Amino acid sequence: MIYKKRTMPNELKALLSLDKRLPNNHMKKHEVKKNLLICQAGYNGELEFDAHIAEFQPDYPHAILHDLYLRQDGAYFQIDSLVITPSSITVVEVKNHKDKTVIKANPTQFIRVFQNGDRKPMRNPYIEIDRKIHFLKNWLNIRGIQIPIDGLLIFAHTNELSIEHPSPEMKTIFTYEAPAHFRSLPMNEHILDGHAIHNLATAMLEHHKDYNPFPLADLYAIAPEDITPGVICPSCDRPGMRWGREKWNCPSCGHAGKTEHQQTVQDWFMLIKPQMTNREFRYFTQLNNRNVARSLLAKSGLQLIGERKAAHYVLMKELTPSP
Repeated sequence: MIYKKRTMPNELKALLSLDKRLPNNHMKKHEVKKNLLICQAGYNGELEFDAHIAEFQPDYPHAILHDLYLRQDGAYFQIDSLVITPSSITVVEVKNHKDKTVIKANPTQFIRVFQNGDRKPMRNPYIEIDRKIHFLKNWLNIRGIQIPIDGLLIFAHTNELSIEHPSPEMKTIFTYEAPAHFRSLPMNEHILDGHAIHNLATAMLEHHKDYNPFPLADLYAIAPEDITPGVICPSCDRPGMRWGREKWNCPSCGHAGKTEHQQTVQDWFMLIKPQMTNREFRYFTQLNNRNVARSLLAKSGLQLIGERKAAHYVLMKELTPSP
């Protein structure tokens, strides 16, 4: 049973917004675009795994949680996917590399080989998985749960994979092999029954916190004034919608609507800073009327803090701090 489905990561949402609002000639545009493509590829690879793991429907109780983000020993750790069975737990790490990957041993090295023949070392995913297993074991020990935890490295693309002798220290497969891998897991000792698995998955959901890197302006050292303001039209994807006759109107394509400013508000919190004043709202939406701004802000699902000059708005939902 899938207890937690995967949704688009906050980092990807923010990078998409930043890419739209950062001028093409900005010095950080290339870096933002590069990270956007990497983040998008990673998300697509994880969705590919999700589609395959949906075929895993055993006759024994189990739980699957995608994109789990927990805190232990003062550190946050993110797990691409977690599979809980009566006998074991598997931490899944998904990599979306279209190029040939060479895995060497003694010491373990991962090398990406591009089509032009260039070779580039990459971070050892086994180390990443070991770190997550370490924190997860401690997280479970505190709750009195002791169960074997395995790591599984999955490549989303069926690109060429060269594993040099000896065998890798951790199981490494392609996404399409995932259902067969989990069906082949031995069910020797049933440490967790169905009730315990349900309680554990529920506890993980309760302790999960969405990771966010906000605001991206700070993360990328971008001056807020370099980020293009304006309400972006959801139809033609151009900024510059204007408020008139109680709705937003796009001068480029003619699209009109009453809630188009809400994405602009989200962009502000993701890109600029974690609070917004009426004046800042008017600047970022290019709206002139203070009273209209107050009315729109009141309907935007934000929390008003303070009065008069000290008044500002924050998001209702508490955001997870960056690790």
